Amino acid sequence: MSKVVSMKPSLSDYKLQDGVYLPKDYQNLNSTEHKQLWDKIGETYYNSQKVEQASSGTAVTKDYSLLTGRPSSTWDKLPKNTEVGSILEIGCGYGRIPIYLSKGRNINCKKYYGLDISEPLLHRLLKFKQMYDFFPGAEFNVICNSAELLPLEDNSIDLLISNCVFMHIPEMQLRKLMAEMSRVLKPGGMFIFNHSFHNKLCPSHIIHNWIRRLNFKNTNDIYLRQFTGAEIDEMMAEAGMKAKCPQYIVEATNEYALIPETIKGIKIPFAKTFNRGLKPVESMRETMAYGYSAYYVTE
Repeated sequence: MSKVVSMKPSLSDYKLQDGVYLPKDYQNLNSTEHKQLWDKIGETYYNSQKVEQASSGTAVTKDYSLLTGRPSSTWDKLPKNTEVGSILEIGCGYGRIPIYLSKGRNINCKKYYGLDISEPLLHRLLKFKQMYDFFPGAEFNVICNSAELLPLEDNSIDLLISNCVFMHIPEMQLRKLMAEMSRVLKPGGMFIFNHSFHNKLCPSHIIHNWIRRLNFKNTNDIYLRQFTGAEIDEMMAEAGMKAKCPQYIVEATNEYALIPETIKGIKIPFAKTFNRGLKPVESMRETMAYGYSAYYVTE
């Protein structure tokens, strides 16, 4: 009888190099324009390299909040002092959200898996782990790859998190990722996808899309993709998230936009101030919301 070979991805198929798990086809991945772009962005993302390069003992290395900023209140839905077995973060970057959850809300875990396509950001995450000791005592697994196949077992993750990532992923790839996240999440497990989907109905996005179509020869491959609330719910249900977490919530953000704040990297004067001052009536709140979050948490 022939031996059945499992096709499920596993971390055993990766090689560990300088603290980062790299896939066997890393050379091919590294040659893609998509990865090269995010590696370049990762070099200076949120000025995090300045903290990494600062001398030990200076104020910038002591204050973790300089890296986290003021995260969205969506993260506050996860109760303080929560203990979970395992956390998987999609698009972990330099560790902004784990630092905040650990240091600011006393969230702890036994295992942390962080996946990102930008190798510079992952090395920075490991450096910040040493500097700030977030998730103390946890087993750390930092993975460099695109987010289509997750090298984890079925029903192995207690908490899935992601922050402002899914809008950068093409829809077909995002649907595959949703199915993978559903596969690895434990039944009844928790997730928070903060500001992860941009709103297709938002007037600012509609204007921006129209302007982009006028310059179709110079498109941005990581431009923010957009969905309606109903489309997000359909995609998550199709992926199996509703079966794992029947009571999850798709919620419009409380940030609104009527006009684009930047066009082709050029700031529009007073647009940010104008948008921040918007206070739509309840019937228009979802239409004018900049994006959506989705979450399921338990007490």
